[in-house]
Amino acid sequence: PASRTSATSCSRRSSDTYNPCPGVMEGVPSARGYSGGFACDLMIKDLGLASAAAHSSKTKLALPLGSLALQLYSLMSMHGAGNKDFSGLYKFIVEAQKQ
Repeated sequence: PASRTSATSCSRRSSDTYNPCPGVMEGVPSARGYSGGFACDLMIKDLGLASAAAHSSKTKLALPLGSLALQLYSLMSMHGAGNKDFSGLYKFIVEAQKQ
């Protein structure tokens, strides 16, 4: 629960101020059907810029988790949720597991 993790050193923004699970918090995108907030398509743009910058650096940095996040958000967008808040990835993954 959010109250337990926020009292420890492992406090996370996703659990105490921006929970992606519907019904846990009021006033966050998950409580509004993932409307508002930072759109999935904007996350794709930013992850793409970060990836391009990393690959164009002298050391050709690898961003394996960034690449995975980009793939997941791209799938979410391709399924029609590009205008939804990026936290909607939670719902997208939960629904994908049901299929």
